[in-house]
Parts: sequence; structure tokens; C-alpha cells
Amino acid sequence: MGTMDSAADGDSLVAVYDSAQFQALQRRSNVFIVWTSVAFYGWWLLLILLAAFAPDFFRKGIHGSFNVGLLFVTLSFLIVVAISALYLRFARTRLDPLSEQIRGDLEGDLR
Repeated sequence: MGTMDSAADGDSLVAVYDSAQFQALQRRSNVFIVWTSVAFYGWWLLLILLAAFAPDFFRKGIHGSFNVGLLFVTLSFLIVVAISALYLRFARTRLDPLSEQIRGDLEGDLR
């Protein structure tokens, strides 16, 4: 975008920000972020509440020295990995095509 002046560049960026495509891109991204945040923080809150109010449940042995508390914490790490993998797939299939379309419209002949 080196050939455009800054006023025209700013106007085009404002137009892109106000466009329906960009609003759809933001909405898709925000919906994913909200749902995964609710799921993870809900899981984490459950873990904390169970640890605080049901310590005997957390101490229940599963195998050897591995207990329910360790299982919950291990599952927390696995949930983070699963959410990361889901986001990568979601971004590749739902966000990237729309963002490429917006970028193409913005850059026009400069691409």
C-alpha cells in the first residue's frame, strides 16, 4: 500500500472495518472465543469447587498414587490442547477464507 496516501488509506481501512464482511469475521471469531472460554473456565471452576468442597472425592485413588484430583488437572491440560487444535481448524476453515476475501478487496490490484 505504499502508493496510496495516508488519508485514502485511512478511509479504506475505516470502510473495511464498517463492512458487513469484517463484522461477520469478528462475530465468528468472538463466538468461538466466548464458547471455548465458557467451557474451559467452567471446567476450571468445577475443578476448584470440587477441590474446595469435596476433597475426599479428589483424594479417591484411581491407580496407585494417581487420584481423581490429578485426573482433573491432567484433563485440564488436555482440554487446552483440544481447544487449541479446534481453534486452528476453525481459523483455517471459517476465518481464513473470509479474511483473505477482505484482504483481496482491500488490496485490489496491489496483490
